[in-house]
Amino acid sequence: MAIALLSLRQAEKVEPQLRAALKGQTSSKPTASDLAQAGLSARERLALREGSPADAAAALNARQYVQQIIAKDRELTRSQMIWALGRIEPGEIEAMLKSLAKMRGRYASLVLEYSQTERPIGKQALEELRGLRERIEEFERGLETIKTAILDGNAEVDGVKSARL
Repeated sequence: MAIALLSLRQAEKVEPQLRAALKGQTSSKPTASDLAQAGLSARERLALREGSPADAAAALNARQYVQQIIAKDRELTRSQMIWALGRIEPGEIEAMLKSLAKMRGRYASLVLEYSQTERPIGKQALEELRGLRERIEEFERGLETIKTAILDGNAEVDGVKSARL
């Protein structure tokens, strides 16, 4: 039982039920409605419940369940970002920005070059443009992901104070 998650006031509300359960005076565990009447939050009710995740999810309303999904997603994303990125060197970011700038410049020069010709653009030239545009979009998305990770405290940059304290 996870009584440590409860405030003193909340623990006083459920203490008689817990004592009875520990002494074996009641054969059944507290129901979701019993715990809800005790004024516990969804997280606290889950901490007191034993059983399968499906049973725990059934005690929540849709909004509470989605909030738990969002929290779990943030937690897993944070741990994976920290594991995958490690500590980022500022030089790595600068190299990525230079590469992205070169791709943008190359794309713009190709579009300008192809727009000056009177003949139709060939399939190979069109594929080159498309491939370059897709690489630029992927790099831009990657850059946004890294910036968001830095601001959210999911990534650390050498020499930069963390956003989360």
